[in-house]
Amino acid sequence: MTHPTLPPPPEGETERVPGALLIRGDCDDPAWEDVLSRMGDLPGMVVHTPGPSLPPIPEHAPTLPNQNPTLPAQAPIRRRLLVVQDPAWRGVTPVEVLQALHSDDAWVPDLVLVADRGTERDAPLRPLVAFLPGDDDFEPFRVTPRQAALTYLVTHRPSIEDTLEHQKDRGGVESEREPDESYEDWLDASPHLMGEVLETAGQPPRYQPPTSPLPVITQNDSGLLVRTDFSDDRAWAAFAADADRLDPRYESSEDYAPYLQIVDDPAFDGATPEQVLAVVRQSEDDEEPGEEIVVIADRASLHGPDRSALVVPLQDDVGWSFRLPLEDVRIMVINLFVGNNDIADWMSRGLPNGPAVITEKERRAWRGW
Repeated sequence: MTHPTLPPPPEGETERVPGALLIRGDCDDPAWEDVLSRMGDLPGMVVHTPGPSLPPIPEHAPTLPNQNPTLPAQAPIRRRLLVVQDPAWRGVTPVEVLQALHSDDAWVPDLVLVADRGTERDAPLRPLVAFLPGDDDFEPFRVTPRQAALTYLVTHRPSIEDTLEHQKDRGGVESEREPDESYEDWLDASPHLMGEVLETAGQPPRYQPPTSPLPVITQNDSGLLVRTDFSDDRAWAAFAADADRLDPRYESSEDYAPYLQIVDDPAFDGATPEQVLAVVRQSEDDEEPGEEIVVIADRASLHGPDRSALVVPLQDDVGWSFRLPLEDVRIMVINLFVGNNDIADWMSRGLPNGPAVITEKERRAWRGW
């Protein structure tokens, strides 16, 4: 079957724009609308219309209220989510999409997502077929809409290739397809689905645009602490001081150095974790890349009984946020910086009643139980 061509980038777009391509394949209206709803109103989303080229990505930052001088105005983060829902694409397979992307004019995304019959049949999770068009090996895997959406929000980061490879490995189909086996049955045989934990969370994440555009944060140091609750300045001052306080169990006063880059800007008042991770840009300084996490001081941090911080990964299991006791924040950042452990080790230590999305099933998987 011949499908329409994908739109070319705008004339004059010389730098590659990262992002994702979402195509409605063989799924019904309720399933498709459910997928779009779970993904949210993502920045840079463009619905494909046959014929014209893609609209250009804005190159200038908007005027932002309450801008903190420590966060100077910067160009917005460039990314694009191309949504293709033309009926002419119904029934398309991932192989056919890959062939369409081989066109000299087509914009090539980092991640391709296809809603198919498997998406329609599995209403609780709405799994999408995914593949990486830049991969040498064509290995489709399955990912949920919420996981795909949060991953899209970090496609601008240098670590996106590692993140996508991690998700491909976690959601890949292990069994080989039999000659008489349908593509849908082959996918259904997979025991893995990347992002299931996000779809089954008590309060599943969903991106919604902030009321006013948020300033871009350039992460220069090893850790990043962002304040999102501005109801109590004293509580915040104490929280920020304790988060980066010297721990005599691990270091002396001579060894002490600040490990947290603190963002205290009223523009982030009430910002959600998804909104924050969407505006974090990694420093171009290779010597100070910054850790792949954001620590958030939200209302529960400043007013809750345990004064815990919300930790949001920016790599691999993006969006699998969890709560961590305040006294562990600095030591977590230091250990991640020196490579003593990785973020999964700290996810498994999160407070029992605190993680935003982590389940006991996932804890057991990490610890090998």
